[in-house]
Amino acid sequence: MKFECSTESLLGGVATAVRFVERRPNLPALSSILITAESGRVVLRATNLECGVEVTLAARVGEEGVVAVSGVTLYGFLTNARGKNVSVNLVGDVLKVETEKASASIKTIPNEDFPVLPRVSASTSFTVKSGDLVKAVRSVAYCASTSAIKPELQSVLVYGEAGKLVAVATDSFRLAEKVVPLRVGGSVPQLLIPARNAAELMRIVEGTSGDVEIYYNENQLSTHVDHVYYTSRLIDGAFPNYRQIIPKNFATEGVVLREDLAGALKSLSVFADKFAQVTVEINPSKKSVFLSSRNPDVGEQVSTINATLKGEAATINFNGRYLADSLQAIVGESVRLFSNGPGKPLLIKDAADDSFLYLAMPMNR
Repeated sequence: MKFECSTESLLGGVATAVRFVERRPNLPALSSILITAESGRVVLRATNLECGVEVTLAARVGEEGVVAVSGVTLYGFLTNARGKNVSVNLVGDVLKVETEKASASIKTIPNEDFPVLPRVSASTSFTVKSGDLVKAVRSVAYCASTSAIKPELQSVLVYGEAGKLVAVATDSFRLAEKVVPLRVGGSVPQLLIPARNAAELMRIVEGTSGDVEIYYNENQLSTHVDHVYYTSRLIDGAFPNYRQIIPKNFATEGVVLREDLAGALKSLSVFADKFAQVTVEINPSKKSVFLSSRNPDVGEQVSTINATLKGEAATINFNGRYLADSLQAIVGESVRLFSNGPGKPLLIKDAADDSFLYLAMPMNR
């Protein structure tokens, strides 16, 4: 195998592929990037069996061939290599990579065990603006569980109804939902994407503009964006019926400035205990929300936020980090708060945008 291409192009492709290699795999092939040189192009493939990627680059191919090399090693060399162009030549079981200023000889890995990336049938798909898909995933993915006890909670749920794409994630302590328009495909079944894979999908899509088409079947999801093909497995499970836990009516409603709430929560984190507990007191008569935290080893703090409030007074304990997390998906100046009193969850929404909601469960301590 022998080919030449721009160093920038190869580095960009390897930088994408290396995110999908396993650092300590049981199968050596999973630590590698499979490089295929064929007429007029080079294809880079990598997978961790959960998800995989295929990157196609333009190249001057002198000799076709296939080789697998350590993704981390190749990326490390190219990151620090200087030169406009790079030549790659397979000599025996060593891959020689050379630029105008640097060269490396990298041992190859047997590629016979490299998994085949699945291709999803084009018969079922939906289309969404790339920017909207990024917003949907980014708005909810941080709520996915990190525990493997319930795989369905380690996922981002996406589904389509009435011309809208809905993304949801929860770890049982908080829940986030984001709704964006669908371009094509008014109805999409529930698809459970592993949270890590959903984050990779977002990274691949966020550098593009226009529409992106997502293909799916019972087991896989994939998309083709520019020169990158991405595929992910889907989790076989049932996501909780989350809509039944979202209250329809509230005893207390209020509006606060996002900047005020974010600043108060950041300051309170200094005094929070090991459970990050923050007490939220909603006081309509004083038109204020009081937030406090206390740590016996550090001290305590109370912050006052001016608010527009109606309804009943309430005092509830929450994980302060969870409340702060909700603000990353709110872009408006004001935040709406909805409560049904002690022991009940707090619903948080963007005052200017109904497409996002966040539900934080109370700390019953």
